[in-house]
Amino acid sequence: MVTSSAPVMVELLERTDVYVIATWRRLMLLVWRGQASVAYIERSRAHFQAWAERQPGGAAFLIVLPRHHIDPPDEATRAAMQRVSSAPADYLKGMATLVEAEGFIAASVRAIMMRLQSRGAQGPAPNVFRTPAELAAWAAAVLQDREVTPERLAEAIRMAREA
Repeated sequence: MVTSSAPVMVELLERTDVYVIATWRRLMLLVWRGQASVAYIERSRAHFQAWAERQPGGAAFLIVLPRHHIDPPDEATRAAMQRVSSAPADYLKGMATLVEAEGFIAASVRAIMMRLQSRGAQGPAPNVFRTPAELAAWAAAVLQDREVTPERLAEAIRMAREA
């Protein structure tokens, strides 16, 4: 299903009560609505692999955490996140997480996400951002795509959240 708001066209690949998987340009958005689980992590990886392999020049994977409070992932889910983020892939140009919150808890979440996405020499370094504007600057540089602007990325995220 394709949803659009000029000039942003977002393709929804999967939508549940817990998450939305959508694409915009060469970015895949995993927008969490609820608690992450091993099954959902693995499904998002399968979607990304199938989609990203077809993207000329590769693609980036963006994780968008919910704005409301959720519990930290359990040990099995953290292990699944680590496996997925450390799997080497030529088509993966970068991975980032958006945590739109302030304060101690938000800083702790960002630190956990950095650790979970830590890939060392196996691939791109992890990136955790507070705002869509920071995220857009990173994505535009990684993908060498000047069409990725703060306004358009914020709109793509909004559309995926509301899907």
